[in-house]
Amino acid sequence: MTQGSDRSQSYIKLGRWLTLSGYFSLLFGLFAWHLLIEPPAKHLISIIIFFQLGPLMLPLFGLLNGKLYTHAWSMYMAIFYFVIGVWYAGNSEDLMIGLYVIVTSLVFFTGTVIYTRFMGKQLKEMQSSSD
Repeated sequence: MTQGSDRSQSYIKLGRWLTLSGYFSLLFGLFAWHLLIEPPAKHLISIIIFFQLGPLMLPLFGLLNGKLYTHAWSMYMAIFYFVIGVWYAGNSEDLMIGLYVIVTSLVFFTGTVIYTRFMGKQLKEMQSSSD
């Protein structure tokens, strides 16, 4: 392995770590907020769980398996949750969960960008060396 590929591998590991930590922090933070810390009315809980936690289930297996394509489209999901965090932060009662969602979605987004960039480069190099 060359020094460039060692550096690339460390960026890939960093991106993967940031992605998974941001993703699971977002998932468990929203879950804890809506079910334990500040539960909504009984008739709204299933709607909130479905629309806020449901989309986070879509990339779970791809992120755990390190799929490049899943990391790439998960960037958009991280941006969506960033917007949700800003929306929550606009209300003084929900400021703390809003800031939490903003920070975790930014960690999630940053991880997906780093992982996608360096994993894509590595796959491209591997492909060009095999031709």
